[in-house]
Parts: sequence; structure tokens; C-alpha cells
Amino acid sequence: MADMYSLGRGDDSLSIEGRSHQPHSLQANFVGFCSRCGGDLSSIAYYRVSGGRAVAAFCDGCQKPFLLRFDESWSFKDESELGRDGVGGSAPAAPGASRLTDLSREELETVFTPAELRDMERCERGEAYTRQNLYRARAKYEKFERLFGVKIEI
Repeated sequence: MADMYSLGRGDDSLSIEGRSHQPHSLQANFVGFCSRCGGDLSSIAYYRVSGGRAVAAFCDGCQKPFLLRFDESWSFKDESELGRDGVGGSAPAAPGASRLTDLSREELETVFTPAELRDMERCERGEAYTRQNLYRARAKYEKFERLFGVKIEI
């Protein structure tokens, strides 16, 4: 089951699987680019959570809130949709998407750099990865699908 995340009604408390976390900062900063649409992500609030840190952010492109999770040293772990006003959000599943391990390594290496492949694999396994490499790789998914007829969603 996917983790459920939401921001509280009338405040900026973060709920993770029913457990409430209060923000330690409400500073608004540019925190990266949306993995869905490429728009700018701006922070809403910063949290200390079990296993690391979390940043609630809002995309100015697709107009959706996201939760960015980091380990204690601020290495990026994952990104999930974030519910607002008590409506939960979750990490979206990708039905029918191909796993990297099921694809030809030769085809993958034709389109993606070694660093992109490494971080795509790490993301798929739920491990820490370099976020910028994943952004670059995602920009090439359409090209890979056009060349090899296989859709990748990580």
C-alpha cells in the first residue's frame, strides 16, 4: 500500500499515514522542477520526519502540491503527490509501465547516459538517487518510446 500524505486544514501540519508533523520552517524557496510537467516547484513548508526530512512544495505548472522526501543529509529519496485540506494524496502507480530490468540494456544505453541509467535503477528500487539525472532521463522517455515502442514510467 502506498503511503498517504496530506496537509492539514487551516494549518501547515503534515499527515503521513495519520501521524501529524508540524513544520519547522514556512520559508518559500525554489526547490526544483516538477517531475510531471517540468514546472517550478516552490516550498510551502519544511518538516523533520522519521528517516529524514520532507518538503511540501507546489508546482506552478500543473498546479499540484507534492511532498519531496530526503534523508538526513538532504539526499533526495522520492516525490509524491500531496493531498490538501484533509484529502490524501499518494505516490501514483504506473500501470503497464515497463521495468528497466525487463528491457534490453543495449536499447537503454542507446538513449540514456550511464549516470541516468544508474539513477533510474536506483529510483525504481526505492534507493537514493541524483534527482537531476532522473530529470534528464525523463526528458528522453518519449524518444525511447518512439525508437523502441516501449513506454517507461519511473
